[in-house]
Amino acid sequence: MKRGKLIYIIVAVCTCLMACGAMGMVNAYGVFYKPMADAMQVGQGSITMHMSISNLIVGLGTPFVAKMISRNVRIKNILTAGSILILISGIGIALAPNVLIMNIAAAVRGVGFAAVSMMIITLIIGNWFVRFRGTLTGIALSFSGIGSAIASPILSSMIESFGYQKTYIGYVIFIVLCIIPSLLFVPLKPQDIGLRPYGEEDAEKDGEAPKASANLDLPFTSKSPMFAALVVLVLSIVILTSLSSHLSSLAQFNGYEASVGAALLSFSMLGNVASKFLLGAMSDKIGAFKGVIVMLATTLAGLVLILMNPGGSLPLLIGGFLYGTCFSIGSLGISMITRTLYGDARYSEAYSIITLVTSFASAIGLTLIGFLFDLTGSYAVSVISGIVLIFLSLACLLFIQKQAKASAAAE
Repeated sequence: MKRGKLIYIIVAVCTCLMACGAMGMVNAYGVFYKPMADAMQVGQGSITMHMSISNLIVGLGTPFVAKMISRNVRIKNILTAGSILILISGIGIALAPNVLIMNIAAAVRGVGFAAVSMMIITLIIGNWFVRFRGTLTGIALSFSGIGSAIASPILSSMIESFGYQKTYIGYVIFIVLCIIPSLLFVPLKPQDIGLRPYGEEDAEKDGEAPKASANLDLPFTSKSPMFAALVVLVLSIVILTSLSSHLSSLAQFNGYEASVGAALLSFSMLGNVASKFLLGAMSDKIGAFKGVIVMLATTLAGLVLILMNPGGSLPLLIGGFLYGTCFSIGSLGISMITRTLYGDARYSEAYSIITLVTSFASAIGLTLIGFLFDLTGSYAVSVISGIVLIFLSLACLLFIQKQAKASAAAE
């Protein structure tokens, strides 16, 4: 702390850049599907398969990264290996002559992105900050939405001018450049360079820990009822976020023009970004559990508006914005709750399993919503199912909170 605040500012900026590259740029990946499919003369389903493979490998690989961290493997080495694999696999995907080679390169890509996943980003912020932990985590994760919003039109324009192969290589290089500052300047813990977490010293002077650092430090076991409820909560929220991929079609199905459908998706992404700022600040002030309950309420309000479809595009767009707040739960909220329950020491072990669950839930959600539409001929069932998932999430959250208090009292 005596060295000033500059180092902490550098850490915050570096993690924001890494979130922009490792998460935000990935969210803009869809612009490559059609030009890839056209060039290889295959369906887009065959092309999207390589991204599904990559995402699955990220989920499977994250627990292994967590084990490496627990065995004191330097974060610099992990980020270096991840960056190299991302670069090599990116060139392989860009130049792949067929889908098979693309899928093999995508598997390597998944290993690389497992080394720079959200677990790493939130772990670094949690280690470096006591005060403003939630706020800074929210800001960093918001860069995933900001990066996607900025990158999508730029990449589309570049593909038209230079083709998808050159654009893809440039895209991958930019991702690696976003990771390099963290690789060079950010140790995993401030103690590694003789510093303390920001705000820890002030908290000791005040005689109490701030809410963001009031972790319960419970022992972690994946077979406990509390962790099982956390897994159900994650499954519910991630499946709920999968509805966003169908918002444009939902609007058109309800009789709106395609432009309204595109605007509905944009408004949900605005809700995504804004809610991460808000939930981060609320976590610092009132705690992660209460903050998530607020976001569940706003998501519920959004789905009710979308379901009722009272007429006119404005209520629909407001509903899309409110629905978009569920994204903050799936990323920031779950991260903060996991850290609150298990503390800094066990966070990576617990959250790595959560990442694996998230990967599977994302694939299930996209398929499930499409299946429900084919079965019923309407998106109403999917929206109603989303409302049911909100109440299930709330029940899981309250159960987790009750179990955590009981376990803490028994310690």
